[in-house]
Amino acid sequence: MSTSKNNLLTRGQAICLVLDMVPTVDNRRKGNDIVDNSVFNVTYTEDQGPQHPFAMGKSIIEKNPFTYKTYPRTPPTSPTLYPSNTVASNKISDFSNNNNNNNSDDSDDSDDSDSSTGDSIVYNLQSLLSITKSMFFKNAENKDLFDYAFYTTTDIYNNITKQLPRLPKFMNASKFGKLIKDKDFGERVSKRVEGKNIKGRMLYKLKDNAIGNLVESTSAFRTEINNDGSNWINVGYVRKSPGIESVATRQGLLEAMIMKLRNRCLCRYIFASTSSTSSSPILERDFLADNNTNSNNIKATGLAYCDGDTQAMIDFIGHSIKKIRLCVISYAGLSNNPSDVALLLKSCKMIKSIVVDHDSHIELLSRYSLLHGDKKKIELFKSRSGCVKRST
Repeated sequence: MSTSKNNLLTRGQAICLVLDMVPTVDNRRKGNDIVDNSVFNVTYTEDQGPQHPFAMGKSIIEKNPFTYKTYPRTPPTSPTLYPSNTVASNKISDFSNNNNNNNSDDSDDSDDSDSSTGDSIVYNLQSLLSITKSMFFKNAENKDLFDYAFYTTTDIYNNITKQLPRLPKFMNASKFGKLIKDKDFGERVSKRVEGKNIKGRMLYKLKDNAIGNLVESTSAFRTEINNDGSNWINVGYVRKSPGIESVATRQGLLEAMIMKLRNRCLCRYIFASTSSTSSSPILERDFLADNNTNSNNIKATGLAYCDGDTQAMIDFIGHSIKKIRLCVISYAGLSNNPSDVALLLKSCKMIKSIVVDHDSHIELLSRYSLLHGDKKKIELFKSRSGCVKRST
């Protein structure tokens, strides 16, 4: 897919999109400073295009220059900001003006810089709403990952502030409440607390230990889950290669991977292949599991929150009447054989997408794109950069 120069963002603009900052000249300079001193960079793929940047480790980008593209460092003019799209209205300006006199950073030698001063970071309304919708749900399938309770607007605001500590500088709870619409979070109801009537909503809130780092792709993925309704289900799959670890170590690594999929991808069911290589045929894994005589062999059903082995997963998918997102950790967590991945999809027709957790971001690959789209998509499962720690 060719990329038009007119559609190519600068590095500073892309960084602002990833960091949830309005792409003013000053914010682009600050964003460049943050990324220059961190282990990640912003990148994009040919399939998604430059308008969809995401963060990834610099070393991975350098090793895969044909897959992960970089943005140019040029100082563009600032776009026009409209109050309808951002929280940059006059009502909010008094929050940031107080900080202008305290800014001692007068460096102007960075890219995307000008003479602007002050903490001009402004949160995008759509990003705020996406993050809120990725933490609070009207309904939930896997209820043990959530706290079901009565939440006022202030309660919701305080929880979002934990993820966005600078939010109170630019938006108070009252203004934040205008984002919380009945169609997204349900109608408010009255409840008597300590002799007073207060209004709020009965919602499922994702538990703190499951929230993790709400980077853009993770937040967007959870929002998509919320929007797709009850006709979809997330099924996780983890795999551990044969090794010499002790039973306790092996069990701990497998259960850590399981918890990762439960917490980040909100999987309701998770299956595991406790001793198989990434090159082994998926449909044949664990078929003769009882014949495994290794001293450190572990049965999948003996793992916490595990619903069975590969054969149990295939049986489950075969009888499912719901569309399935198959969630894995890294491409190799499923297979390093693209043809075998295609065979799995053709054999299990209810798998409508494969979700790959890369730590730095969550990637969603549709069934159609893998089977009928650009061959580069399915060939992703052939790539593996070094040893991937799937249990962290």
